[in-house]
Amino acid sequence: MKAVILLGPPGAGKGTVSEVLVEKGYNHISTGELLRERIRQKTPLGLEAKKLMDAGQFVPDDVVVSMIRKLLEASSPDAEFLFDGFPRTLVQAEKFDELLASLNGTIDHVVQLECPADTIVERLVGRRTCRKCGSVYHVSFNPPSKGDVCDVEGCELTQRSDDTEETVRKRLKVYAERTAPLISYYEAKGLIQQINANQPIQDVRADVLKVLG
Repeated sequence: MKAVILLGPPGAGKGTVSEVLVEKGYNHISTGELLRERIRQKTPLGLEAKKLMDAGQFVPDDVVVSMIRKLLEASSPDAEFLFDGFPRTLVQAEKFDELLASLNGTIDHVVQLECPADTIVERLVGRRTCRKCGSVYHVSFNPPSKGDVCDVEGCELTQRSDDTEETVRKRLKVYAERTAPLISYYEAKGLIQQINANQPIQDVRADVLKVLG
C-alpha cells in the first residue's frame, strides 16, 4: 500500500491536481468530501461536522483517523492512495504513520502546494457549484455560459457555506496554526516536494506529475 499526500491551504488547488492523478491510477481520498457526504446524509457525525466546518474549524482528529482506518483496512494491499486534506495536524500525521505501518504501507511523496492568501480568498469566495452534477465554476475565472446556472444541468449554482471571505480567512489562520507544522514534520523525513500553485492549473499539474515521475 502506497500513499501520496497533498499538502496546502484550502483553495491551493488540491482537488484539481487530484483529478489528473486519479487518471494515473491513484485512489483519491478527500476527507473533506467524506465529511460532506455525511453532512448530505445528515448523520450525527455530519451534523456536528457541519457546525465546525461552517465556523472554519477542524473536525476532531480521532474522528478523521477512524474514517481513514476503516477505508484502508477494507482496501487492497497493493492500492495506491492520494490523500487530499489529510493529515491536517501532527496528531493525525503520527497516527497515520502508525496505521500505514500496521498495513505495511508507505508514504512515497508529500506534495506541498504553495499559494498566497489573497489569491486563495479570491478563488474560494468566487467559487460556485452545481448541487446536481458537482460541476465547479468561478464567477471570474470560469463562469457558466448562461447566468448563474450550471451549463450541464441548467440548475441554479450554489456557494458553499464555508466559502465566505470571513470563513476562508479563518480557515487559513487555522491552517497556519495547525497544518503548516506538518511541513517541518515531513521535511525531516525527506518527503516534501514544493510546488508553486499560483500559476495556471495545467502548469501546476505538470509540475506535480514531474515530481511523482
